[in-house]
Amino acid sequence: MSTIAGIDLGTTFSALAILNRIGKPEIVPNAEGERITPSAVYFDEEDNNVIRVGIEAINSRQLNPDRCVRWIKRHMGDREYKKVVDGKAWTPEEISSLILKKLKQDCSMETEAIEDVAISVPAHFDEVRRKATMDAGTLAGLNVIGIVNEPVAAALFYA
Repeated sequence: MSTIAGIDLGTTFSALAILNRIGKPEIVPNAEGERITPSAVYFDEEDNNVIRVGIEAINSRQLNPDRCVRWIKRHMGDREYKKVVDGKAWTPEEISSLILKKLKQDCSMETEAIEDVAISVPAHFDEVRRKATMDAGTLAGLNVIGIVNEPVAAALFYA
């Protein structure tokens, strides 16, 4: 069975919420037991198959700050921006998809896999940035059923 989730793919932190048994939205803790996940990705220097996301990326960035990507949301939809690591050019959508994958993996429950999501974006995001956000979700293996302006998401929480 699939659960529809709401995701805040934030500049600094990201979070995933679902409706609880009584229909109230609640944030699902990540693998570390935290309600928010740092929006950071670290590409391991010794093993380029290892990519750390979240608090592991923040903690690892002291090893080599050039291999850590933060604030990638600021580059969503920018076709010129690439983070080159070990000869591979990563787009903002690809990097954001790694954050979304972590949220999906950490927050998927054994009986309720998270596949369908609505992702919130700043109200000022244009269509290019909204499409880039949807593409990041698709790259993460998610079915993005909608993009919601952050102020609307906040209002719906209290509706």
